[in-house]
Amino acid sequence: MSEKAKQACRVTTDGLVKKPGRIRFREGRGGAFYHTLQSRVDRYFEQSSKSRHADYRLFMKGGVYLAVCLSAYALILSGKFGLWTMLLLANVYGIAALLFGINVGHDAAHSALSRRNWVNNAFLYGSFILIGADPYLWRLRHVRSHHVFPNVNGCDIDIDSNFFLRLSPNHPRRCYQRFQHLYAPFIFWLVDLHTVFIQDLHYLLKRDLANMVNIRHAPSAYFGFVACKLAFIALAFIIPALVLPIAWWQVLLGVLLMSFVSSCAFVYLLIGTHFAEETQFPELDGNGVIEGDWAVHAMLTSLDWNPHSPIAHWIAGGSNAHAAHHLFPNVSHVHYREITRIIDVTAAEFGVPHNVTTFSGMVRSHFRFLKKMGSEGACKPLAKLAHA
Repeated sequence: MSEKAKQACRVTTDGLVKKPGRIRFREGRGGAFYHTLQSRVDRYFEQSSKSRHADYRLFMKGGVYLAVCLSAYALILSGKFGLWTMLLLANVYGIAALLFGINVGHDAAHSALSRRNWVNNAFLYGSFILIGADPYLWRLRHVRSHHVFPNVNGCDIDIDSNFFLRLSPNHPRRCYQRFQHLYAPFIFWLVDLHTVFIQDLHYLLKRDLANMVNIRHAPSAYFGFVACKLAFIALAFIIPALVLPIAWWQVLLGVLLMSFVSSCAFVYLLIGTHFAEETQFPELDGNGVIEGDWAVHAMLTSLDWNPHSPIAHWIAGGSNAHAAHHLFPNVSHVHYREITRIIDVTAAEFGVPHNVTTFSGMVRSHFRFLKKMGSEGACKPLAKLAHA
């Protein structure tokens, strides 16, 4: 990608205020496909008299996940169980906290949970503290980078080139990445620890992140970062270490194992929704232009898995209906099954690809994609990459 194209996708941020950059889709935000789709979705809400925000279904399952999470934590602190039972309870706590964040916190980050901002913020911050991720920084990268230009090199922070995995055909290939489909599962174990203790700090201190430049955080962001990490460390380690009649290193080992399990659950639910054989990775031309329009781009870069399954929606919080999420991010995921049916019909009418598979199909496709990315294209030795 030329330097001109790299600069085209960048925007200036001042806190959460964003100024438009020069990047654009050749055919604009949406052509006939999106206008037809949007009108049909609008009609669905009008005819059903439903709000675009969450309803009792989300609050019900959110309540279940939170109750399971807090109950498991209380049982652990009771000290009435053996080590193996407490380890099982720790993993129940970790998975329930993760699913609470995916289902409730994610909607809240997109202001899709409620019309009231304070409600969205309360659930966003409350859910993310349980998993240790900074809610402000996550919303910044997810909403203002990833959702703006998904799968566009240099514009989507989620596909920034990294040392271990090649996740885009537009990234340089390191020779050892030939084996990335084999060692990736071991890296997936560490995603949670990396997010909590490394990635968030990196995002807080960096002034340029993908399409965002000259980032300036309010003082409250730094205070919130410290408060979030301290709260998580206290919940996950300090309180159990002080209360339970076991050695501190046993508590720490339990926390690490819980983190490994939660990391894998998170990765396998989500990573194939963009990084798969079916998805595309469009490039900017020298003028910062992406071919096609925004809506078709969202379809081409997303992969749905079991998008009509109520069980999949209950677990994945609508991330399994990824096309619907990218096309209507400010609509609660409780409506994505109905919206996906509308997408099915409209995409077929306009000849727009709608990438759909099963959960196992998504996982297999992701690992085939990793193998392909690790083997295609000339690889560069580390010494040459360091001087590139």
